[in-house]
Amino acid sequence: MKLSRLLLALALSCVGGCATERAVFGLAPGQQSAPDTRPKTKTVRLPRTWPFVVQASAAEPDLPPWTVPSAKPARMLKEALSPTELFKKVGPAVYTVLGQRGAHEVGSQGSAVAVSSKEAITNCHVVAQAKVITLANAGATLRAELIAADRKTDRCTLRVLDGELEPVPGVRDYTTLEVGEAVFTIGSPKGLVNTLGQGVLSGLRRSEDDVEYIQITAPVSEGSSGGGVFDDRGNLIGVATFTIRDGQNLNFAIAASRFWR
Repeated sequence: MKLSRLLLALALSCVGGCATERAVFGLAPGQQSAPDTRPKTKTVRLPRTWPFVVQASAAEPDLPPWTVPSAKPARMLKEALSPTELFKKVGPAVYTVLGQRGAHEVGSQGSAVAVSSKEAITNCHVVAQAKVITLANAGATLRAELIAADRKTDRCTLRVLDGELEPVPGVRDYTTLEVGEAVFTIGSPKGLVNTLGQGVLSGLRRSEDDVEYIQITAPVSEGSSGGGVFDDRGNLIGVATFTIRDGQNLNFAIAASRFWR
């Protein structure tokens, strides 16, 4: 089945750590099959990589170059969990991110997901302008620094300066996902630390330069950027990134596996 050639003018907004912006996000006229290992999965081509590329300004230092996190969580969870069990298992790996531009000025608030005892992944628009970065959840409050960034795809990696993080057990690859799967979000919308949301995977999207996005119906709000999107077993499948305003449950995450490329 093919999509209409009509370009849809959609109001987009990132969901934490930045001002609301507007852009035209066109849907490509056709669909592209996923890799051969998943012949039944379809991905829709998108004409842009990311509608909110973080722009450097004269007032902020350059971001560090992109490098993949030191280790990819390797343990894959195979048993379906109840929402309560899932939250208990992976909730501690999701942190609220506070970015301070000055000693007493909070410039941004978002979320991050720990992928090792020292590293967490998030969106660059959450931390790009921060001079002081803090990660916090019910178990700890830790100082962190930005160690890797890719403005084009809005991927950033943080490293804690004191203490240790509790990482997610496993990361599931984009090519294994199917539309219709149950998904769960954990983040800090409006500063409400570790809020659990539930929905379905409603679309698999790919930009012209092969950056993978996951469309979900699970709720995300301002402050959710950088938070985790999980399958029903607790495997990390995405990092919440933006939502389409004036729509219903049109929320998007960059594929978690993209952070290791």
